Order: sequence, then structure tokens, then C-alpha cells
Amino acid sequence: MKKALSLTNKYAGGFSIVEVILSVAVFIMLVTGFAGVYLYGQESTSLSGNRARAALLAEEGLEAVRNIRDDDFANLSDGTHGLAISGSTWGLSGSSDTTGIFTREISIASVGSDRKNVTVNVTWQQNPQRIGTVSLPTYMTNWQATAGGPPGGGAP
Repeated sequence: MKKALSLTNKYAGGFSIVEVILSVAVFIMLVTGFAGVYLYGQESTSLSGNRARAALLAEEGLEAVRNIRDDDFANLSDGTHGLAISGSTWGLSGSSDTTGIFTREISIASVGSDRKNVTVNVTWQQNPQRIGTVSLPTYMTNWQATAGGPPGGGAP
């Protein structure tokens, strides 16, 4: 019986080394998994922040075009434009405008004599392999011409 004990002790050291190797391997896999989740979360947070800023720039572009339309519908010329602000007035300028990493283009196309299709596209480099895009389309009408003048039939 004493001999059986010595055989068990003889192989017990080998099992300890295998257990240590397996424990280290499981620990490394867990650390690698947690690091991957952390890095993916950081990238997702950054991408969603950029997407939110791009959406705000696109909305700002639509509001600026509404202001230009309200000033004079004839200022909405067909084509691709950028925006510029002079004093407190928005205007169409160039073929695009850039704010930080974002490029905004406003495409205007006539649908009829008193209606325009306006699309604001904002693009940015998300990562070396991918470009992010936010696009907001809308229709704008010459509401001042179609309203028929002020109520009561007076002169406009």
C-alpha cells in the first residue's frame, strides 16, 4: 500500500504543471476577451459620437436652406453647394463646406416651378477603411408665392 502512495505522489507533480498551464491559458483567453470588448466599446462610442455630430450638421444645413428660401426662393439655385455665413445671414457658397472632419454638400434640384428637392449629405472618414455618411432629404416650396398673399386680399 505504501508503494501505491509513492506512485500517486510521483505523478501528482505532472498534474500540477498541466493545471497551471490550463489556468494560465484560460486567464489569457479571458483577458483577451475583455480587452477586445473594451476596445470595441471605445470604437463604437467614438463612431456614434461622430454620427451624432454629422446628423446635427445635416439638420443645420436644412435649417440654413430654409432660411435662404424664406429670404428669397430664387436664391435656391440648382446644383451642389456648400454653406457660408455672412454676418447673420446664410448663403450658398462653393460646392461644399468643411467643419472639422466633416464635409457637407447641399444638393438642390427643381421639381417644379415652385418646388425644390433638397438633400444635405455629410461625410467623414470613420476609419481608414470606411467613410461615414448622413443624408437628409426634403422638399421645399415657394410658400410665399403659393400662399396667395396676405389674408383679406390686401397687397403683399
